[in-house]
Amino acid sequence: MDYLLPQDLINTVIDAARSKSKLSIKNLMIRGFYSGAILGVATTLAITIAVQSQIPFLGALLFPWGFASIVLFGMELVTGNFAIMCIGLLAGKVRFHKALNNWLWVYLANFLGCLTVALLMSYSLTDGGMIAPSAVGEKIMEIAVSKSVTIREMGLSGFTLFIVRGIVCNFLVCIAVMMGFVSKSVIGKIVGCWFPIMAFIVLGMEHIVVNMFFLTTGMALGADITGMDMVFWSFLPVTIGNLIGGGIFVGALFYVTHSSVNFKSPHILEEVKRNLA
Repeated sequence: MDYLLPQDLINTVIDAARSKSKLSIKNLMIRGFYSGAILGVATTLAITIAVQSQIPFLGALLFPWGFASIVLFGMELVTGNFAIMCIGLLAGKVRFHKALNNWLWVYLANFLGCLTVALLMSYSLTDGGMIAPSAVGEKIMEIAVSKSVTIREMGLSGFTLFIVRGIVCNFLVCIAVMMGFVSKSVIGKIVGCWFPIMAFIVLGMEHIVVNMFFLTTGMALGADITGMDMVFWSFLPVTIGNLIGGGIFVGALFYVTHSSVNFKSPHILEEVKRNLA
């Protein structure tokens, strides 16, 4: 059998959470940097294909290869870790400070990976600063503004909108993560994670790491975006939404329905409280 049953899936994810909680800062940074960088490259490819073909769906269709490589190479992506570490917390196998440590370091590493590729791409898209941004660069700038300045102008409704889109996005992303765990074959992992990732792009949902790349690249290309626009009006609401979508809508719900734990047991309740302390 080349796939895991639901109960076995939860046990596998718990083991993964425990392993992630023990990773050194060095490995969290290296693996997180790769994930941010590869999603930056995949995003640039998707935008390039969409601009050149005038068919946005083609870009969305090919974007998931970057995510698939993260799954296959065992790298660290903060959005997927929101679900994985929450399952470890609920199972009593990961302490809260360990989960938080993982999220913070991977978040930083994902950002640094995106920033590095953003600087490289902005240099490439302007021929080393000798010309105005190409059509691809202009599109990236347009998207960056729509993900920050436009949201600021919308005020509270924009902030709330990005939380909601972040929830939906990471619900789909973490479904892809679980599909990657379910299959034991390379092809199965790739196919399983491909469609949920494609779906969040087609639907126009908000992924914090993808937004890291758009905003840093847009700013590097000269888009009129402030640090407050980037951090408060884009990163913050999307991060909140991604945490809810991954941690609750996938992590918590999957664990509650597929684990054999009796949640009325005082022992289990005390274990969860102790790990959250």
